[in-house]
Amino acid sequence: MKVFNTLAPKTRRNLLLLFFTGLCFWSSLTILLPTLPLYIESVGATQQQIGLVMGSFAIGLIFSRGILGQWADQRSRKLVVQIGTAVVGLAPFGYLLVGSLPVLAVIRGLHGISIAGLTTGYSALVVDLSPPQKRGEIVGYMTLVVPIGMALGPALGSYLVEGFGYTTVFWVSGTLGLLGFLFA
Repeated sequence: MKVFNTLAPKTRRNLLLLFFTGLCFWSSLTILLPTLPLYIESVGATQQQIGLVMGSFAIGLIFSRGILGQWADQRSRKLVVQIGTAVVGLAPFGYLLVGSLPVLAVIRGLHGISIAGLTTGYSALVVDLSPPQKRGEIVGYMTLVVPIGMALGPALGSYLVEGFGYTTVFWVSGTLGLLGFLFA
């Protein structure tokens, strides 16, 4: 962690903001891992339908990854991070408002765009901001947002659904995502 003390103040601030962006993103996304399948079941889905809705996430991810990668290079890496965080922040509100399985699958597919945007833009920004001689160490620290978010999110989601219900889960997930957008 001493490496961050050796960076210029502006670089350190930008990396810290990016870290919090990633932490909010991964926490928002993973809150839904244990809870969204249960919600889909509660609206009447079979196990197979739950799998289809959850799996549709990959469709948005696959089809947007290349485009967002080009945008990161040609337009702005920050813009691509903002797209990812905006989508991760808005999608939970879509789940909250919709009870139709086909529409849930569409929203889940669109939700997949979030991970394509965040991971592409985030990784590129971390590399861009890191001095070459310290890049590996900084990337190592900055990618800790994934396991930390994956530890916090499911635990928080399970706690929230048990104590407060699905509406609270979706509000907290969406709010964390939009908070990440503000940090981006």
